[in-house]
Amino acid sequence: MKIHFENVDVSSTSGPNSFAGRLLAELTSKGHEIVDTYKQSDVTCVFIQANSQIPQNHPTVLRLDGIWFKPEQFDSHNVQIKKSYLESHSIVWQSEFDKKMTEKYWGSRPGSIIGNGINIKKVEIQDSQIKRLRESYEHIFVCSANWHPQKRLKENIEAFLRIRQQLIGSSALVIMGKSPDVHVQNPDIYFTGSISHKNCLEMFAASDWMLHLAWLDHCPNTVVEALSQDCPVICTNSGGTHEIVKSNGIVIPENNDYNFELTDYDKPYSIDLNVLEGIDWSTKPVVDNSYLDISKVTSKYLKEFKSAIERRL
Repeated sequence: MKIHFENVDVSSTSGPNSFAGRLLAELTSKGHEIVDTYKQSDVTCVFIQANSQIPQNHPTVLRLDGIWFKPEQFDSHNVQIKKSYLESHSIVWQSEFDKKMTEKYWGSRPGSIIGNGINIKKVEIQDSQIKRLRESYEHIFVCSANWHPQKRLKENIEAFLRIRQQLIGSSALVIMGKSPDVHVQNPDIYFTGSISHKNCLEMFAASDWMLHLAWLDHCPNTVVEALSQDCPVICTNSGGTHEIVKSNGIVIPENNDYNFELTDYDKPYSIDLNVLEGIDWSTKPVVDNSYLDISKVTSKYLKEFKSAIERRL
């Protein structure tokens, strides 16, 4: 099959583009050809939105990355996404959360829910600083994001401080990612800023738990990466994150239900972290990450590509 990708930059380290790079590599390894334009292709896979004019009779699959749902942004920021949603022959949603959101506002479309994937391979910890950190602490927690209020860094830190009181032995929290919106002075809390993808994976491999208490997140690539390194995840039941985590961690309830209303997601509801005090932290779940295997995820994309071609015919 000849496949064209629209609105993808494999040189970028953003979540969507990082996943796109893995998908393209796996498609190539399966014998498919990645081409430069839709005219050369059997099918086009659009990431987020089409930025060039693709004829409506050309088989197209839209891989959604969520939609803008702040009230003041909904109409203006979603123009191209909505157009691509209504014109594509098939939709790939990253989560049931995303599917319900788009169907509420734009109606149902043919397609499938396909989460992100990754190579399931435990990396070797080579970075000397990560090695020293692992040797210095009995328990290591990690969180990672491009930080803004929706990601709830403050709550991640508070959760760590509550959990560590229940653990025997020393504990550290490593905060990866740019623009942290909370700063604390604590010798056991480390801010790394942006680091290489290689070191991110090594940090996940060295960690006992990932904290990701973000509100209404879609399908965070960092959570997929943590799980690929057998690092269980503590998240909430909002958005699509818990759909990725499944039984590979701890899902805590939000204080308030969210019914897909337009809202300012940078003003998240408060959460009750008292629930963390009733959990047995002496053992952690054994991670089953087989469903995140990029080979399995790619096969699902191929099925959707074929469906789009059949709908076009």
